[in-house]
Amino acid sequence: MRLRLLDEVVNTGKLAGMAKRGYSREFTPQTERRVRFEIDRIPPTLYEKVLAKAKRDGISLRALTLSLWKEWVER
Repeated sequence: MRLRLLDEVVNTGKLAGMAKRGYSREFTPQTERRVRFEIDRIPPTLYEKVLAKAKRDGISLRALTLSLWKEWVER
């Protein structure tokens, strides 16, 4: 499944149905409960490449991250 996700991103530049930059309505919480998630020690060159590609493609990092999480838990 992970390879399929990566292939889709490599071949098309985005995941199917991925939101453009901004908050995706697909991931709007249905309760008042909120979760914050941080990642540290990301290799700077990887982060810079991801950020630049997301900006070029008009995709938010939030939508990209949550799409990957959602597809992973649904398999």
